[in-house]
Amino acid sequence: MTRLRQWRDKFFRPGEIRLLVWSTAWFFCLLGGYYQLRPLRETEAFTRGSDEIPWLFLASFLTMLVASPIYASVANRGRGMRLVSRVYRFFELNLLVFFFAMQVSDAGIAAWVGRVYFVWLSVFNLFVVSLMWSVFTDANRSDQAKRLFGFISAGGTIGGITGSAFASWLSQQVDISYVLIAGIVALELCQQCGRVFAKTLTSQDLVNEDAHNPDDETAALASTEQTATSKEKHSMWVGIRTVWKSPYLLGLCLFMLALQACATTVYCEQADFIREANLNEADRFALISKINLWVLSLTLAVQLLGTAALLRRLGMAIVLGVFPLIYVIGFAGLAFWPSLNWIVALVVVHRASSYAVFAPAIQILYTVVDRRTLYQAKGFLDTAVVRGGDVMSAQLFGVLRFNGLSLTAIAAGFLPLAVLTGLLGMRIGRQQAEMQQRGRPAGHD
Repeated sequence: MTRLRQWRDKFFRPGEIRLLVWSTAWFFCLLGGYYQLRPLRETEAFTRGSDEIPWLFLASFLTMLVASPIYASVANRGRGMRLVSRVYRFFELNLLVFFFAMQVSDAGIAAWVGRVYFVWLSVFNLFVVSLMWSVFTDANRSDQAKRLFGFISAGGTIGGITGSAFASWLSQQVDISYVLIAGIVALELCQQCGRVFAKTLTSQDLVNEDAHNPDDETAALASTEQTATSKEKHSMWVGIRTVWKSPYLLGLCLFMLALQACATTVYCEQADFIREANLNEADRFALISKINLWVLSLTLAVQLLGTAALLRRLGMAIVLGVFPLIYVIGFAGLAFWPSLNWIVALVVVHRASSYAVFAPAIQILYTVVDRRTLYQAKGFLDTAVVRGGDVMSAQLFGVLRFNGLSLTAIAAGFLPLAVLTGLLGMRIGRQQAEMQQRGRPAGHD
């Protein structure tokens, strides 16, 4: 018991545990609900395979461009649980409309409902997750965030595992559209957790505690700098010019484009393999739910082993160079031993590796970028480059399939790109390490 208290006192300050419990419960319910809703999107998309997926990616990209400034405008009008409740209730209403729309028996209407739902879920995920993290960021000081956010993220991963398992079970009991009702329940639970979190925060004087802590003054200074920087004029064209002037960022841009091309090709291959397996709707939904379950379980296992320690020991060059080898091996397997089991294994390994190791590694690459360049370039790279890469590679895949190329031929054709992606990753990793040692940020170099 004494050792447990020592561990608690090492990681937590007075009053933080209750806040941590309810914030973790919020993220648990949110990702649990999302991973119940996601298989329904994939089921609708995979029914039509690569014939429509390129256009669904394009529609999602254009909708995100429209939705992002709308979200920013809504977020600027208020904050806290009142804003959360309004946004979450709006999406609950959306889910209810989709539920009734999916009861329509007309095949043509059902197809369009599925298309709209595919695009809608991308916007939904943007709003609800970003809003939750905004609340947590406002509520936690810099030193708190470093200690607590890792626990919250792990709670979300466990929630995703639970939601995927529940969705797989539910699909065998009732019509798959009932996961929409489960999603509504999950959003309601999120709000209840959020209200208790807000009340706990109000009742505790955490904001004024250690008011003169140097760490808080440093965090306040950083916040002031960020606010000043954010007032500068930023746009997609500013981001393009910033990336073009920096060899480091330009290399990162090419690396991210190549990586997205590989990832989107795997997604399209998965869609066509599942479609050609001739599974019924319930079995297709159950398979996708199980894939999500396996992905998140493997992600959690890697996170528990220590993502930070793994990145520190291997180094950025090895991590960024080895990760694309997953695609090299995967495409080679699809080219010579194509099967549904192989594509499922490839999807599970590449998504889990991305969530647990590669996504944090990408964020580390930005640590050698000066603050002004960061705010000018990161938004462009994370939105236009990543989502634009999805659109271009999906369109290319659709053209190749339309011209009669088989899945094995396309996989073989992408092998050289996967190898090139690994080489680019190693080069970017070495550049990051060199800049970190020199202590020179990458700007307009």
